[in-house]
Amino acid sequence: MKEKIQTSVTLAILLSLFSFTITAKIDITGTYGVSENDSLNIELTLNSDNTFTYKDFSNSVKLIDTKGNWELKNKKVILKNFKSEYSFHTKWKISKEGKVAKSRKGITFYTLMKK
Repeated sequence: MKEKIQTSVTLAILLSLFSFTITAKIDITGTYGVSENDSLNIELTLNSDNTFTYKDFSNSVKLIDTKGNWELKNKKVILKNFKSEYSFHTKWKISKEGKVAKSRKGITFYTLMKK
């Protein structure tokens, strides 16, 4: 009987220890952009004070250079409180341990790498 209780307690302790997972906090702040070999000039900078700057000079007719605030919602960075004449990608999924920012707007897909 004593052996069964010890086994049960040991099993309960082991199960409780393995049920907790440690998730490392990923640093998503920094500057994301296209590769230096690409002719597009797109850059997203996420600051630690939850402000951002976004530049998209890929279309010389519709130059975008704006700043505002960002928030993390459902594992996506949402850009808000900005002024821009033109619409742009305002929802970004950060992946690859904070190294890649991806966005889709209509049929346009952007993938930016952390610099």
